[in-house]
Amino acid sequence: MGDKRRTGNPNHAVSELAERQHGVVSRRQLRGLGLTDHAITSRTAAGTLHPIFRGTFAVGHRAIGRKGRMLAALLACGDGAVLSHGSAAELLGLWNKTAVPVDVIVPRRAGRKIEDVRWHRVPPLEPREIEIRAGIPCTTASRTLVDMAARVGQKSLRRLVEQAAVLRMLDVGEVDRILSRGRRRGAPQLRTVLSAWRSEGEKVPTLRSLLEARLFPALIEAGLPRPRCNVGLTIDGHRLEVDLLWKEQRLAIETDGEETHGTPAAFQHDRWRDQVLMAAGYRVGRATWRQLDEEPSAVVARIKRMLQMA
Repeated sequence: MGDKRRTGNPNHAVSELAERQHGVVSRRQLRGLGLTDHAITSRTAAGTLHPIFRGTFAVGHRAIGRKGRMLAALLACGDGAVLSHGSAAELLGLWNKTAVPVDVIVPRRAGRKIEDVRWHRVPPLEPREIEIRAGIPCTTASRTLVDMAARVGQKSLRRLVEQAAVLRMLDVGEVDRILSRGRRRGAPQLRTVLSAWRSEGEKVPTLRSLLEARLFPALIEAGLPRPRCNVGLTIDGHRLEVDLLWKEQRLAIETDGEETHGTPAAFQHDRWRDQVLMAAGYRVGRATWRQLDEEPSAVVARIKRMLQMA
């Protein structure tokens, strides 16, 4: 988001800058490219620059998309501004909600409030708590989880943690480090949610779907042995991958999400997999989204009984 002064045709320079910044630029950057305030005003009147937040513009048209709006908010807030909270969660893919207004952490809260931008007064960010995603500075997944714990209920916080696990962004140790820096609102509920993801000497399991991420902590919270996740097995020359496996008990649990198991071809393949596993001495169980939504305790109880039958 630099504003290094350039030479040559300013229109080309503005277009090139906007192309790298999701279609947006700041007044400061335009000045750095050689445009006077009068030239900026003239381009705004002519419709080649479209005001967004204070001191920021969309170049050529207003259809800048979510990332453009997020970056424009940071440009409006000045140096050191970082996307945070719900907006960071949206950018990182931790949830599919649209954060309005745009959430921002700024080094110093000063000046007039900017409409549709929400400044957050939180403990200062350390450099390791900031990353660049799609050219936009934002809080890391770990810092975002800590910040969001103060804003959402336990159910929503669980979903954020589950999505972080699926995206391989969940770092329990880093979250603990951030929480240790001082008292934080929401810290107790975040520690509660993370309890199922803690394991002495073991990393967060590799999960491939939200359904797996929903089931895994429920099993741990119920006191069941920790399963191995997405384990590769070779049986009679066939290479299979099992969602959740208790090898000692010879139990395999498959999670049936509609996005991957809802077609006739997937149904036939799943039955074939079950037969191969059972012929090799494994017992096979399945869990679906509907079951986990409507009767999560019953699903866990059935898997517990299957483990006890080993």
